[in-house]
Amino acid sequence: MRDQWRFSAILVFLVLEAVARTFASVSPETSRLAQELLVSEPIVGDVTADRALIWARANREAILRVEYGMEAELATAQFTEPVRLSPDRDFTAKVSLDGLRPHTRYFYRLHVQDPTDPSRKSVSSIGEFLTAPEEDEWAALTFAYSGDAGEAYQPFQLFDAVRAQRPDFFLFLGDTIYADQGPGPAAKTLAEYRLKYQGNRKDAAFQRLARETSFYVIWDDHEIANNANRTHPRLLPARRAFLEYWPIREDAADGTRLYRSFRWGRAAELFLLDCRQYRSPQAERDGPAKTMLGAEQKAWLKAALLASPAAFKFIATTVPLKYHTRDSWEGYRTERRELLEFIRTYGIANVIFLAADVHYAAVLRHVEGIIEIVAGPIAQFPSPIAFVGRRPEVEFVATNMYTYALVRVLLEDSEPRAEISIFNAAGKRLHTTRVP
Repeated sequence: MRDQWRFSAILVFLVLEAVARTFASVSPETSRLAQELLVSEPIVGDVTADRALIWARANREAILRVEYGMEAELATAQFTEPVRLSPDRDFTAKVSLDGLRPHTRYFYRLHVQDPTDPSRKSVSSIGEFLTAPEEDEWAALTFAYSGDAGEAYQPFQLFDAVRAQRPDFFLFLGDTIYADQGPGPAAKTLAEYRLKYQGNRKDAAFQRLARETSFYVIWDDHEIANNANRTHPRLLPARRAFLEYWPIREDAADGTRLYRSFRWGRAAELFLLDCRQYRSPQAERDGPAKTMLGAEQKAWLKAALLASPAAFKFIATTVPLKYHTRDSWEGYRTERRELLEFIRTYGIANVIFLAADVHYAAVLRHVEGIIEIVAGPIAQFPSPIAFVGRRPEVEFVATNMYTYALVRVLLEDSEPRAEISIFNAAGKRLHTTRVP
C-alpha cells in the first residue's frame, strides 16, 4: 500500500511540473496577443437620405465609438456617443448615424477601448457609403444584388467583381450564411449560429466590398435551416443571430420584423420581403389560407406599392415566382395570383421582382406584365440546370457559374429607364435587359 501511495504522489508531482513548465514557456508576446483587443471591419446598412446604421463587433468586452465625416481622411470628423459591447449580444452593436446630408458620401471608422484599461485600443479600417437622395429628387442609381454565400466556398471572389462596378449599395438577397452546412456541424444553438456569421465575415473580398458601399440585407432559409418556415423550432435563435450580425434597423414596435422598404429619390423604391418567418409549411395544400408573407406583411406590401411614387418598384422576394419547387412561390400559387392581380388591377407600373436561392441566373418576362430577375449564387454549388427551362417567358438563363445582377436606373430622353445586367464572378457581362 505504501508503494502504491508513493507511486501516486510521484505521478501527481510530474503532472504538476509539466503544467508549470507549459505555462512558463508562454512568452510575454503570446500572453499579450491573447489579451489583445480587436475590432471588426466596418459594415453599414439600412441607409436612408439622413440616416445610416453602423455594425461593429469586438473580440471581447469593450467601449465602442464611431468616427464619421464627409472627408476621406476624417480630418474634421465627429464621434458618436460611447456604446458598450457586451457578451449578451456576442460583443456586437449597431450604432445609428442621424442627421446626415442627402446624397452625400460619408466616411467612418470604428474605435474600441478596454473599459478597464483605456490604453488598450483598436481602430478599424475606414469605410464609406452614400446616403440616398431626398424623396423628391431625381438621381441616377446603380446597385448590385445576389445571394447564397457558403463559408465552405470561400474566397467570395464575386464580391471583387461587384466592387469594380462601384455600386451605390449592395442588396444581399438571402442565404447570407449556410447555418445547416459545414465547415463544422450544423448550427443548433445561438452560439453556433453566431459562429457561422463569424466564419463568413473572415472573407477578405467581403470585407473589401463592405468598406466601399452599404448593404440592404434580408434572410432566406439557410440562416435558419433548409426550407425553413414559421414552424421551425430554431427560428428564434436564428433570427436573433441574424439581427445581431447585420446592420438592420430593428422596428421599435415589433423587434422581430424584418420586412421593410427604402426609397432612392424618385428613381426607385426597394421592398425587402421576409419569405420565411410567416410562411405556412410548404406541404400544406394550396388555397386562401396558405401564405408566404402572412396577413400583415401582405397588407403592408400592397399599401406601400400603391403609395410609392418611385419610377421603379423593386421587390426583393428571395425565392423565385414560378417554375420551381413548393419552397418557391410555386407552392403558394393562390397568394402569388392575388399579388400579381393586385399589381395589374391598380396599374402599378415598372414592378420588378428580384430573386435568388436557386443557384443560377435568369431573366423572365411573365404574361402578367411582371419582370423577374434571378441571380446567384455568390459562392455555393452552382446549379447545372435552369428549372425555368425554355418556357416562352424566359429571356435569358445562365447555369454552372456564380453570378450577380447590376441594376441601373437613369433618365433617357427625360424618361426613366432601368437597365439590368447579369455578370459572372470574373466581371463578364452575360446579358442585359431594359425596362420599359
